[in-house]
Amino acid sequence: MKKNHSGEHDNLERWLLTYSDLITLLLGLFVILYASSQVDMKKYQQVVSAFENVFGGGSTAGTLPGENGVMTSPVQVPPGKASQQLERKVESVVGSEMKEGGVMITTDERGVTVHFLEKFMFATGRAGIKPQAIPALDTLGFLLESIPNQFRIEGHTDDTPIHSAKYPSNWHLSVARALTVGYYLLQHYKIRPEKVAIVGYGQYHPLVPNDTPQHKAENRRVDIVILNSITRN
Repeated sequence: MKKNHSGEHDNLERWLLTYSDLITLLLGLFVILYASSQVDMKKYQQVVSAFENVFGGGSTAGTLPGENGVMTSPVQVPPGKASQQLERKVESVVGSEMKEGGVMITTDERGVTVHFLEKFMFATGRAGIKPQAIPALDTLGFLLESIPNQFRIEGHTDDTPIHSAKYPSNWHLSVARALTVGYYLLQHYKIRPEKVAIVGYGQYHPLVPNDTPQHKAENRRVDIVILNSITRN
């Protein structure tokens, strides 16, 4: 009787197909690894833009799944006229406090920073906001509510050690002050929480050397940094 080898032939072909699929996947992996090491930013942006048009059409693009639905991706805005206009807006809302020496404004590559000095906003060694600082914080709050920019609230101290029962270090005090300011703004204004970051730096990011009482006073502050980056809706 003649043997039937069709079953063996089918098994051999099936093995070859699996092998060829594996080789194809490995080749694809090596191509991806090579391409990722040779990033062309212009082409990368084109690819990102193309995917945004496919998945969501612009307004919802750039989002990732998060605990409460989505995690918003910030968009970096180049500094220039927009930063200058923002600086003028900030100066207009806190102008009187600037004249009294309680508020300073600076601009750098991050964006526009409003420096609230301790003597204007806090009692020594405390994190409660002084009543005299509330109007300036309110006018700035209205501005932060109306713009899409992300912002950081950064607490700073001088290098004089603090060892109180409530604040065992300058770090504790700087975080508490930044948190107090941030919580006030979020409670009183319609500011999206994902736009806000709260940081305490202690004495480690001084504006000027801590070599005179005047310089120490300038370093004791809370900064509100209005970033060039914006949050999409």
